Amino acid sequence: MIRVVLIDSSVNAAHPHLAGARIECGPAFDVEGHASMEPLRDHLGHGTAAAAAILDLAPEITLHVVRVLEREPRCTFRALEAALHYAATCEATLVNLSLGTPLASHASACERLVARLNNAGAALVAPVSFEGIPSFPGVLPSVFGVKEDAALARGEPVQKDWGGRLLWHASPFPRPLPGLDPARNLRGASMATANLTGFLAQRLVRGEGLPSTFR
Repeated sequence: MIRVVLIDSSVNAAHPHLAGARIECGPAFDVEGHASMEPLRDHLGHGTAAAAAILDLAPEITLHVVRVLEREPRCTFRALEAALHYAATCEATLVNLSLGTPLASHASACERLVARLNNAGAALVAPVSFEGIPSFPGVLPSVFGVKEDAALARGEPVQKDWGGRLLWHASPFPRPLPGLDPARNLRGASMATANLTGFLAQRLVRGEGLPSTFR
């Protein structure tokens, strides 16, 4: 079984794009990093869109949902730190983190968190930047860092040189909704992250393993 941890705004399990999916309800972390167990709910909609993008590309996986976002697309570093610590205990292969921090003061803490995930057998997928500003932990070399590329199909990410580093580029669009212009839906680096996670998860389902360029 391939388990993917989704750290986001939780999910709306009743959404038709999640029908039949294997979804596990993990904890929610508040601004202080304290955990609580709550039913699956998604006031923001972002986590549901990310989950739909991942499961569209890799429907066979189990998705373990962790909430750090409530009604705004931001959280405290304490919440992020606690969620990543928790993710290392989930026996997951991939962790999808569609957010990050631009503060270099958090770099060392992010390095320790990523090392813990890697030691637990999990790889982190996260954006390397938001609006051109480098983002931690996605910019770290031990992470599957992602940049958005609107010219790419959702299931066909590619690696390109980025400042001397071979970096993944992926479509910034979510799974399409009938009758809705993709430009009017959620889009950006966070959706590119979900699309790469789905692509990597499907590789694992097929028994291909993660790309050798990781680490």
